[in-house]
Amino acid sequence: MKRYRASAWPADWILLGYCALLAAIALIFRDRLPRWPLFALGHVAVAAVSVSLVLASARRPNSRAWALLRGWDALALIPALFFMVCGMIHHVNPHDQDAALIAIDRAIGGIALLNAMDRITWGWLTDLSKALWIFYYFLPLLAGIPLWCRRDLSAFREAKSMLVLGWALSYVGYLLVPAEGPGYHAERIGVAPPRWEESVFAVPAKAVIDALEQEARDTFPSGHAVIAGLVGFLLLRHREWAWAAAGVPLSAGVVLSTIYLRYHYVTDVLVGLLIAGWIAVLWEVARRRRLEMHLDTQT
Repeated sequence: MKRYRASAWPADWILLGYCALLAAIALIFRDRLPRWPLFALGHVAVAAVSVSLVLASARRPNSRAWALLRGWDALALIPALFFMVCGMIHHVNPHDQDAALIAIDRAIGGIALLNAMDRITWGWLTDLSKALWIFYYFLPLLAGIPLWCRRDLSAFREAKSMLVLGWALSYVGYLLVPAEGPGYHAERIGVAPPRWEESVFAVPAKAVIDALEQEARDTFPSGHAVIAGLVGFLLLRHREWAWAAAGVPLSAGVVLSTIYLRYHYVTDVLVGLLIAGWIAVLWEVARRRRLEMHLDTQT
């Protein structure tokens, strides 16, 4: 345990805590959650893989292979956690909150924005938006690759930890506030989603994602907005200007695509960006405190 504590990054502790929480939720709601042992053991397995990689990389500090596996393990572990939580949401909390989110959106002008976007529903724009929406799954690479390539382990560790916290908070939000999204409530909000039959790319892409997510209520908050906001911040924070030239516009496009495609209410997106901002501030405050403590020890 001492070796783990010495070698673990904040991302590892966040992942461990999240897996423990979701495994406990699966156990608590086992009467209403089909195949609950698979969900509980699945989260235990993800935690075990994470811990094993930390310990293995600690035993072999000079191994590039173990460093690579440990540094980029989230590429496999986060999708696994996402699809597991998608299968749990509506069994754990079957009360959709679309009515409340629609009311908030109407009050802040979100429904008006959706109506405005309804006037620019073009096939090519739907294709572009869908491509941007799917690019979200690759967006974190834009923040991680440049830091990894310049061998700035401290910055890479910070970026990974911030992103993992963003994912964890968004997944917990899905459980607390399940909702289908505006695309399923066109009559209530008066805005229909883009017509997928007009889009060559969007139809098969949507079919694949829907099959993987099943009956997910992964709307509030917008995980796309959380991660896009963090990626944009990290690129600017670490002055990766060349990567930021592409990453910041792509991040903005990812955020806008979730609204255009009627996947998220404007409220979902705003809360997602607020979460990203909170994480950024939290890390900046922690970094400055560590710096002050280091300076105090030098005097």
